[in-house]
Amino acid sequence: MKRRKELLEKHPYKIWRGKDEFWHTYLPNGNERKPIKKKEKKAIEEAVIEFYKNQEEIFIEDVFNSWVTQKYEYKEIQKQTYDRYKTDFIRFFKDSSLYKKDIRKITEEELEEFIRKTINDKQLSNKAYSGLRLLIIGIFKYAKKHKYTEISITNFFGDLELPKKCFSKKVVLDKDSVFTDMEVEKICSYIKENESLINYGILLTFQTGLRVGELCTLKYSDIHGNKLSVRRTEIRYKDENDNYIIEVRESPKTDAGNRDIILNSNAQKTLKEIRRLNPFGEFMFMRNGQRIKEKAFGNKITKICQYVGIKERSMHKARKTYATKLINGGVDESLIIKQMGHTSIDCTKNYYYFNNKTDEEAAMQIERAISY
Repeated sequence: MKRRKELLEKHPYKIWRGKDEFWHTYLPNGNERKPIKKKEKKAIEEAVIEFYKNQEEIFIEDVFNSWVTQKYEYKEIQKQTYDRYKTDFIRFFKDSSLYKKDIRKITEEELEEFIRKTINDKQLSNKAYSGLRLLIIGIFKYAKKHKYTEISITNFFGDLELPKKCFSKKVVLDKDSVFTDMEVEKICSYIKENESLINYGILLTFQTGLRVGELCTLKYSDIHGNKLSVRRTEIRYKDENDNYIIEVRESPKTDAGNRDIILNSNAQKTLKEIRRLNPFGEFMFMRNGQRIKEKAFGNKITKICQYVGIKERSMHKARKTYATKLINGGVDESLIIKQMGHTSIDCTKNYYYFNNKTDEEAAMQIERAISY
């Protein structure tokens, strides 16, 4: 509404209703003026607004900001997703040839060149490219809806052919992705000798595969016999002053994340130790009356790795270790999906399943398997 008002105030000619019952005004036409008329006042105002909009340059950043703000205001995305889209936009577009170009003048050839150059220059993986693609689709669908472009982005990507070899392939080593059985034993021994809420939280992650955002928002009311209900997670986003806000969201990361995890006997014992150390807190993990945040667990597992003399790994690697143990243990795939909060076993096997054997253990397995 503010923008509409600004554009109407910019109009130098009077808008009036004539004896013919039509609304009249003029539009600039070079050194002259062009008369127009409409039946409704709103219609002639829209014509004036559209005229001045078309005189201005509409940068791709303007369209992006309108699109992402609309999605956030309509609650189609959470604040942390909004922040991630903003960060990705700067990463992909800030120094590009399209950044300061009127979106109405961008051709399909220029858009394709931008995509190929960005993939090559920034050495994007297929996963990183999917983030770029998501932004382009959102921006150009919004632009087409508001008549800023004639490009049908759906057809554009349908015709776009990108060979697999153009994407950067990051080599992920098994030893960097999961903990070996021996390493887990070292961590467990350290935790049992150094009791603390944070340490027991790390142990619980190895025993349940919880996401760290789920872990740090657990309450005792989530325990139901041998099951643990996952119903919330920690979120982080920036406020209007660019300061980070950390909150508890009363829903998990994904719809599949809303689940009841089966606890084995060791996990149940760990929960009893947690309650012993913090019997009355609102959350299971609290320190000085405040909830222990996700970052604290990440920092602590790094220090534990250093102390026991193993390669530093994150809390997420503990979750991947749990998934690997379930698969190696022959647990039914339908149960693995439920425990992990995934939608399919393919997700678990493709991104969470790694060889957690030492070189010596792997060599022994091969020796036993190949007897000829």
